[in-house]
Amino acid sequence: MKRPRQELLATADALNLEPLLKRLRALQGGPAVADQLRAAHVAMQGGRSDEARECAASVLAAGWSALHAGHWAQVDVAWRSAYAVAALISAAGDMDTGRALKTVDLGLMLGDSTFRELLLKAADHLECTLRANELCADAVGKPGRSPFEPHAAAAPRVLTGTEPPLTRLRLPSLAFFHNELMVPGRPAVLTGVLDGWPARNERPWTDLSYLKAVAGARTVPVEVGAHYLDAAFDETLMTLGEFLELHVEPPPPPPGAVRAYLAQHQLFDQVPALRRDIITPDYCCLSIEDEGEAEAEEGDEIRSVVSSAVVAPRVNAWLGTTGTLSPLHYDRSHNLLCQVVGSKYVRLYAPHEASNLYPHAEGPHVVSSQIIDPDAVDQAVFPRFAGASYVDLVLAEGECLYIPPGWWHMIESREVSFSVSFWW
Repeated sequence: MKRPRQELLATADALNLEPLLKRLRALQGGPAVADQLRAAHVAMQGGRSDEARECAASVLAAGWSALHAGHWAQVDVAWRSAYAVAALISAAGDMDTGRALKTVDLGLMLGDSTFRELLLKAADHLECTLRANELCADAVGKPGRSPFEPHAAAAPRVLTGTEPPLTRLRLPSLAFFHNELMVPGRPAVLTGVLDGWPARNERPWTDLSYLKAVAGARTVPVEVGAHYLDAAFDETLMTLGEFLELHVEPPPPPPGAVRAYLAQHQLFDQVPALRRDIITPDYCCLSIEDEGEAEAEEGDEIRSVVSSAVVAPRVNAWLGTTGTLSPLHYDRSHNLLCQVVGSKYVRLYAPHEASNLYPHAEGPHVVSSQIIDPDAVDQAVFPRFAGASYVDLVLAEGECLYIPPGWWHMIESREVSFSVSFWW
């Protein structure tokens, strides 16, 4: 049986790069990168690890620059593929296992899906090496259960909604969810959806030692600042274990202070072991694109409201301490926000209130309001805001909130909180 490091070398050695190299050579600045990528692969096949890593480093630098030069969607996918391959080759030749795993994690974050399975295998091999050499003792933590300390907010927001409370439903049928919630665009709180999740039962995410053992050594992006609209907002990279120990386990900073938030990250694509702890709700298979086929009644065959063309939902992790904030904004997708650990305050405004919420006029934040704290608004600057109707609630641990497209929402953690959102 091959050892993990040998498996990783074999994976990098067997890459078929010709289609990628051909595409790179057709791009501006791509021919030189294609040459460096080929040189890295050849050096790896020849056992010249230092040379392979040096050439791969050039590709990683060029790929990073290309991917951060403009809007993500406008960058040719070949740059993402090149970054993923270079990460794989670099990691295979790196005898520092922790550093190699960080390189692979960056490849998973920035690369495309073409080489994702190879990167996931590489991550497994490297984690196996870390465990075998006992190099991740600090990340794994002490044996036994180590639950989160809630660190609840000293003065949580009071519910002041001007609209009636949201409908609360226990496991509604697919037809009811489609016809009564999705089609009219009506938010609701769902209960019972998370009851069978391992994250809530046999592998609870309230257990710090479990999270550290499964993913403590993995590198993740962490938002640093009051919120993503703050002028001092920044993003940094650290291991999940470091994030938990530095920013989640200690008592939270005072209100208004800088916070760290693992927000809107596709953690479950990066760490499949955590993906096995959650279950995609069946509601995420529903579509309203063809409303002519969406008239199923309770008890009718449900095929008319289930779209076979719906792609898998985007699944994001949100992990932070008391006071972590997502300012008032709306999404263009259906959103099922599942509260696994802790609770959150949520304020919702219907789409027709948009003009009263003062959206940013241009730029990347046009889906966000200029109003950060709805309980402390300068009426002279935002005179219409006071007339906007809203509903607010506390989303408790184990509950889900359905947020239709276009509904404005502000979300604030009331204590240590771990949420999963499904967008489709």
